[in-house]
Parts: sequence; C-alpha cells; structure tokens
Amino acid sequence: MLSFISGMFRSNKTADAADLEEKYTRSSYAGAKGARTISYDPTLIKALEDDHRTLISIFQRMWSEGYEKQNYRQLSQLLTQFKSGFQAHLIKENVRFYVYLEQALAGDAHTLQVVKDFRTDMNEIANAVVQFCKRYNHEAFTPEMVRDFKMDYQKIGEALTRRTALEEKELYVLYQPS
Repeated sequence: MLSFISGMFRSNKTADAADLEEKYTRSSYAGAKGARTISYDPTLIKALEDDHRTLISIFQRMWSEGYEKQNYRQLSQLLTQFKSGFQAHLIKENVRFYVYLEQALAGDAHTLQVVKDFRTDMNEIANAVVQFCKRYNHEAFTPEMVRDFKMDYQKIGEALTRRTALEEKELYVLYQPS
C-alpha cells in the first residue's frame, strides 16, 4: 500500500479508479441490514495527511518552477502530476474515509449531516481544481492565461489551504474505530 501511495506522485500513472474503488468497497456484507462494508484502517489518516503534504508541495512548485520562471512545460507537467495525485486522494477519501464515517455515524444524524456537508463542499472544490488544471495545462500560455493564472492559482490555493486545515483539525478526528 505504501508503495502505491508514494508511487502515485512519482509519475503521471495512477491506479485505475475502478480498481481502487473495487478494492476498497468489497463488501463484508453478510445480509444483515446496516452491516459494515468498510473496515477501520489505522493508517488511513496518516496516509491522507501525507497526501496533503505532497499535493501542497506540488502546488507550490507550480508557482516557483513553472509560473515564476515562465517554464510552461514544467508547469504543465506539475499540473498533470497534481491533478492525478489530487484525484487519487479524492478516491481514497470518498471510498475509504467517507463511506466508513457514514456507516459509523449512522445513528448520529447531526454529525452525519456535518460529514455529508464536508463531502459536498469537497466535491465543489474538486470540480474547481480539475477545471483549473485543465485550463492551464498547456506548454504555451497566451497573454490572457499569464494574466489570469495568478488570480486563479491564488483562489485555488486559498480553497485548498482552508479545506486541508478543516479536514485535519475538524473532520479527521471523527475517524475512530467502532
């Protein structure tokens, strides 16, 4: 597992989303209503936090190695790497983290709603991040792209910084063995 996590950021190749989803949603369902389908993983939160640090590093490199140096080829490569790592992180979060929490918190309607709101918010941020990556994934920038990149980069950076802090301080603490 560790080799997969560290490897997903070294190249543009990521595991197929369907393979990941199948691996982590194999049901232990025995026919009883409400049976758990995702087990607690004591390494999951550390893995998600490690993903955050890796993604933040790649995001910062977009600026320092790509935009500031006007090296749009490097920026394009970093955008591709960031998008792939970001999407792999979201799959891991959606399939292993949120599903487990929704199962574990089924009897706590208020906290479950908070978790669902977090998930909805993350989906909106994810759409913006993917659109940002697609918009600027070019090896040559027009003057308009150069002008707009700074503002869009700052907006995405602020959203990701806010979200990462909230997840790590408020949401990840809910992930407990049941």
